[in-house]
Amino acid sequence: MIPKGYTGMSDTEARYRQRYLDLIVNSHVSSIFQTRDFVVQHIRRYLQGRGFVEVETPMMSIQAGGASARPFVTHHNDLNLNLYLRVAPELYLKQLVIGGMERVFEIGRNFRNEGIDQSHNPEF
Repeated sequence: MIPKGYTGMSDTEARYRQRYLDLIVNSHVSSIFQTRDFVVQHIRRYLQGRGFVEVETPMMSIQAGGASARPFVTHHNDLNLNLYLRVAPELYLKQLVIGGMERVFEIGRNFRNEGIDQSHNPEF
């Protein structure tokens, strides 16, 4: 239960690290998520309405590539193989274009191992 007279979280780092609490005590925060969802839906509809096909490309690769950011490295236990989380989807999208799918797009996550601040989230 939230104490009466509580006005929300003020520690910015705590707000981002404990998003569930931020949503509970700061009612306006959920509108940010709703706005993002609205924008992504409209971008998707806009592109699909113009003949683009939405695709999903691999998140992990055996070699780093696609941009200049330092990649995150993970390990696949069953394959005993180090893999890199993608920095950008462009190489896979270009392969689809070369293969004849001229109108493709992807709305997805990228994992750029670089600076971070309140207005810059490197994974999206």
